[in-house]
Amino acid sequence: MPKSSKSVGGGFADLHSGTHVVSRTSDSKRPLHLVLVEDSDDDALLIVHQLMRGGYEPHLLRVTTQGEFRDALERGPWDIIISDHSLPTYDGMSALADLQATGKDIPFILVSGTIGEAVAVSAMKAGAQDYVLKGDLTRLPVAVERELREKDLREEQTRMREQLVISERMASAGTLAAGVAHEINNPLAVALANLEYISDLLSQYAESTREADGTRMAAFVEPIRDTREALDRIRDIVRDVKLFSRPEEETTGRVDVVRVVDSATRMAWNEIRHRAKLVKDYQPTPIALGNESRLGQVVLNLIVNAAQAMPEGHADDHELRVTTRTGRNGQVVIEVVDNGAGIAKEHIDRIFDPFFTTKPIGVGTGLGLSICQRIVTQLGGTIEVHSEVGKGSLFRVRLLAARQDQNDTEAPSTPPTPSGRARVVIVDDEPALGRTLTRALEDTHDVEATTSAKELLSRIDAGERFDVIISDLMMPEMTGMELYEHLQKSAPEQARRVIFLTGGAFTATAREFLAGVPNPTVEKPLQRKDLLSRIAAILQQQGVR
Repeated sequence: MPKSSKSVGGGFADLHSGTHVVSRTSDSKRPLHLVLVEDSDDDALLIVHQLMRGGYEPHLLRVTTQGEFRDALERGPWDIIISDHSLPTYDGMSALADLQATGKDIPFILVSGTIGEAVAVSAMKAGAQDYVLKGDLTRLPVAVERELREKDLREEQTRMREQLVISERMASAGTLAAGVAHEINNPLAVALANLEYISDLLSQYAESTREADGTRMAAFVEPIRDTREALDRIRDIVRDVKLFSRPEEETTGRVDVVRVVDSATRMAWNEIRHRAKLVKDYQPTPIALGNESRLGQVVLNLIVNAAQAMPEGHADDHELRVTTRTGRNGQVVIEVVDNGAGIAKEHIDRIFDPFFTTKPIGVGTGLGLSICQRIVTQLGGTIEVHSEVGKGSLFRVRLLAARQDQNDTEAPSTPPTPSGRARVVIVDDEPALGRTLTRALEDTHDVEATTSAKELLSRIDAGERFDVIISDLMMPEMTGMELYEHLQKSAPEQARRVIFLTGGAFTATAREFLAGVPNPTVEKPLQRKDLLSRIAAILQQQGVR
């Protein structure tokens, strides 16, 4: 229990051991939370007066014993510790050792009426930040200011290191995820294309056979449809992973926000499903100017935050609504709304500050919203929040609409259909995919497949010519990029006929290459109609009939 208090001149109360003291000063002074290890009332009062004169508003806990000091360390946080060098039952060096044992980073300043130079040097070597003589306390506020500044700097550096570690982990995870998605794409493309092929054959067979055989064939329709739906879901997951795991790229272009938002909701579904009903309200929205991967990161973070603002269980009692719409002046608007816990008024102005979080330890880093704000600002947009405790929150992202004259790389909606059969070659290091694409195209074109880009290049150098060359972008022996560059030199008319297949251009070289060539690209897992559309466009451009 604290000792009885006594009034002290200068606006202070109770400078006895074990009690808190708050000075009554003007609002312009800087608050200073400190532990004062001092047994003399008069000396304690002098220290407080000197800190006030230096522009501080002291909030202090005065202690005189080891037990009180250790308790004080647990009751923090504290800005600084000021300790007398020697007390009847305790001393400053012991207090310094007790502080260091906790691992807390709190500046420690010794004060003493009689301290020799050798003792002062020993104290500094032991870890004390400074020492001040009681006979001249005018230097104390200066020492405090310096140590607080140094402490702030250390905390900036620590947070920067933490952010760097997090960024490196995210980049590593993204690269790994992109690699996994790329590896999944080839077998998935084979499965989807073959299933489509089998389904078409069964349909044709059912129409051309007797009624009994047709009925038996019809029994395959439902399991094939279910399998196709399951593979389509896997395809969507792979596309989502590729979207959110692309390495850092800051280029901007045309972005379909509905596609990005829908991908984000699928990625966050496991967080949502046990907490709330998901409502998708996708209203007509213009194409946005932005970066697909970065915008996806923003929307995913907002959705996960909204889900985590609602408790698990009783999902029917909560709602998470995701909206896209056209805002004022033709802006693209994305809104994420929840009816969860809401954000307190005292926190609302800090939620975009780096490392600020109201989540429990281990749940959040406090970087998510800060990163979101930075990304949206870099894209020329704004992000705002409206929230009320107990009623929920609304986060609104506003983005610029893309120019209408910007090139669109989507396939034509009504592709031209060439008359006659074209000579098509497929080069992919996955033999199964080559066979699959051959089966998918051989009813309309003369198709062959090879696993070696070098072999194909040798044939072209020897004089062979193809109407269309479908080449995988990334292959071990010779990449599609290298094949194209060789063709540019030896057979430029053949280079213009190349269609690239990619499971995800996740290297900087691949991204730069695709951005710099006019040739079309088809992403795996592909659909037959998309590939036929690209082939038809190439044939039309090259005048093949």
